[in-house]
Amino acid sequence: MQYITEYEKQTLFSKTSEAEYKVCDLLDALRELGIRRGDTICVHSQIYSLGKAAMLRNDYLNMILKVLKEAVGENGTIIMPAFSYSFCEKQIFDVQESKSTVGILTEFFRNSEGVSRTVHPIFSFSVWGRRKKEFLNIGLDAFSMDSVYGKMIQGNDKMVLLGADKGYTIYYLAEESVGVSHRFFKYFSGIVRDGEKEYDMTVPYYVRHLDKRSEEDPQKVSEYLLKKGIEARVPFGWGNISSFQCKNMYESIVEKIKEDESWFLK
Repeated sequence: MQYITEYEKQTLFSKTSEAEYKVCDLLDALRELGIRRGDTICVHSQIYSLGKAAMLRNDYLNMILKVLKEAVGENGTIIMPAFSYSFCEKQIFDVQESKSTVGILTEFFRNSEGVSRTVHPIFSFSVWGRRKKEFLNIGLDAFSMDSVYGKMIQGNDKMVLLGADKGYTIYYLAEESVGVSHRFFKYFSGIVRDGEKEYDMTVPYYVRHLDKRSEEDPQKVSEYLLKKGIEARVPFGWGNISSFQCKNMYESIVEKIKEDESWFLK
């Protein structure tokens, strides 16, 4: 199945003062990063880094989704975070209605045809594609091997940072796996609404010790992965598009944290 026509590939996508980018340039960047048909990708985005949009807002967002679908094909799977932290403040988490708070592309994707959301009141994900059912079947711990990220590590699936420089949330799974001393489990309870059903839910969250040095530095993570040859990066717009395989990233980060658990901290 073709998601983008040849005409659309040649249309202007975005521009900066130095360059203009066609839709095909975005697709070519993903191909250069090794994204292929049949892949499962989790996309973290910061789309203003891609340049000034050359389309109306919804057309632009929809074109990004079409490019991602073209990259992975009908047998591929696309995942995006749809995190919503209101549950931590005792608000109801509504699977269908609670908005994603991690970018306009993630909220647009969440509301797109064929997309379903995982039932996790803090770290939910939106999923489209062949493996959707598999990724909707997750546990309560968002950073265990029974989570979306955990399943991606086990499958050595791919992360795509679409203009984002802070898309290393999967890093927390490595910290939890090692059991770093600057984090601890805290439990959050509240009400989840899923259609006409409402029920109580309690989920663990491996939070930071605020009185300790505990916040990771995304730049340190990125530089480490680039140096190890795990993360690939291509310039695009005002920023970059990056990708890495989740298992390779996880194993390398775990190894380094075991040597020095503060290595990646600010």
